[in-house]
Parts: sequence; structure tokens; C-alpha cells
Amino acid sequence: MHCKIQLVMCTDDGREETVTDELTLTKDCQRIEHLGLTLAEAKQLLTLIQHHLLAQQVDAFLAAHSCCETCGSAFKVKGDHTRTFRTLFGTFTLSSPRLFHCRCQRRKTTTFRPLTSLLTEPVAPELLFIETKWASLVSYGLTVQALTDFLPIEVTLDVKTVRHDTLKVAERCEAKLGEEQWSFIEGCPRDWGHLPIPDGPITVGIDACGPQKLRLTRRWPRQCSGPSPHCRRNLHSLLGFVRGWIFTRRPYLDRVRG
Repeated sequence: MHCKIQLVMCTDDGREETVTDELTLTKDCQRIEHLGLTLAEAKQLLTLIQHHLLAQQVDAFLAAHSCCETCGSAFKVKGDHTRTFRTLFGTFTLSSPRLFHCRCQRRKTTTFRPLTSLLTEPVAPELLFIETKWASLVSYGLTVQALTDFLPIEVTLDVKTVRHDTLKVAERCEAKLGEEQWSFIEGCPRDWGHLPIPDGPITVGIDACGPQKLRLTRRWPRQCSGPSPHCRRNLHSLLGFVRGWIFTRRPYLDRVRG
């Protein structure tokens, strides 16, 4: 059997329709692996739909920003350019013309690109989210393998790209944290011992810190954690060893680049 998939693009008023023959599939029904879409067919279909949808959206945006808002005159085109945009379903080249500003008002620049106000980043936010989510769970290499197995992005996605995108998201999250807060307990430190013990279990995390007078040799790893030898009956008691001191959390961002 033959399956013909068409894409119909309609404007908001419904007067214009653009019918595009997206894909024609030849399917059989004699074996179980013939049933439904294959992963390769699904990738191809998603890429084609994304291509036409993005082109239609960009054309609609450029048409809405082709005239001056003050006098209504149409902007003159200085040159035709393109811009690359990475999405979950492929990387696409979009039209990004450079226009002359209208002379009805004084501007700091002579020309501008309307698409710049729409594409503030070269990567779709959803793709950044998926990359960062996977990179926080597994290595960069496994992230690339997992995403390229199920998404049609194998052409442009590599380890360096995932590392760069993860660092960009991490720096953005770090900027929202504000100034470093060294303690969450108010009052003088010498009075902390007299405070009542909180109800419920207490969880203590050791990360880039340790006992001040702990002596370790160079043969020890930078940090190792395990059950405390003094509390073998309590499985929730852990002991961590560290080799050095880091007084801020921000140096860890530089390690992402490496």
C-alpha cells in the first residue's frame, strides 16, 4: 500500500491554503515489523513538517515587520541573508533579510534585521532543555548517542555542542542565584551549639569541603564517600574525604568547559 502525507498551511483568516506533498510511504502488511511507522520514517516526517512550518512562521513574521510602524512605508531591502536555527527536529537555514530603516525618524543604525528580534538564540529553548536534562544525568557522549537515536539531529549535534549548550544554561542559572550565601543559620556561630535539634532526619552534604585539620596524602582521590566506620549499624551515616578547599561554587562552571 501507498501512504501519501500532505501538509496544508492556512492563514489566520483561512483564505489561503498551501498544500504540499510531504511524503509518500510504501508499506507492507505481511510481517510484524511492517506495521506502523519506522523510526527512520518518523524522523524524516518530522524534519519535513518542521521545515515547512518554520518557513511559514518566519515568512509571516517578516511580512508583519516589513513596514514602518510610524508612517506605514515599506522598508527597502539592502540584502538577502540567511540564519541557522537548531531545533529538536533538525537544523534549518532561514531567510533573514537586512532592511533599511525608514527616514521618518532618526535611528542609531541605518539597517536592521527583523528576524533578530525573534531569534534571540540560535537554538530552540526546548532543545536546550533536553540537552541539559540528559547531560545532567549521563556524560556528554551518551547524551549525543541518546538524542541522535530518537531525534533527527545527528547532523549538527556533537559532544562539543552539548558541552557548550550545557555551560550556557548553567551560567544562566548561576546568574539567577544572586550573591553567595555562606550560612542559613542566623545569630553568632558560638551560640549555634545551644540551638534545639530539628525534628526529623538530618541530611548533610559534603561537596568541596571537609574537616579543616584532616590530613590526606597525595595518593588519596580528591573526594571519596562511604559508610562511617564509627556508625556501622546506621546505614545513613556517611563519611567524606576531600583533598582541597573551594570557597565558592562558581569554579565548577569552568570545569564544564574541560
